[in-house]
Amino acid sequence: MATSKKTPDPAAPPRLTDPTTGAPAPTADVRAEFERLSRQTPPDLQADRAFVESKIELIRTDPRLSEDEKKRAIEELWKRLPLGG
Repeated sequence: MATSKKTPDPAAPPRLTDPTTGAPAPTADVRAEFERLSRQTPPDLQADRAFVESKIELIRTDPRLSEDEKKRAIEELWKRLPLGG
C-alpha cells in the first residue's frame, strides 16, 4: 500500500517542539518587525566593505575561474553594492 506524504506549506510557520516538555513551542512570524528594526539600524559600511573584500578574495583565489571571469565577477560585485569600488 502506497502512503502519500503531504508536502508542508512553506509559508506556514514551522512546528517546533520544546525538547524539555515535548509540548509544542510557540512560534510567530516576526519578519515585519525584523524589517522595521533593520531599517532603523544604521549601516556599518566598514563591516560591509570587509565582507565584500573577503568575497573578492574568494573570487581571486578560485582555481575554476579564468582571469577574465574573475575580473568580471569582481566588477559585478562592486556594481551591485552601494559601497562603491
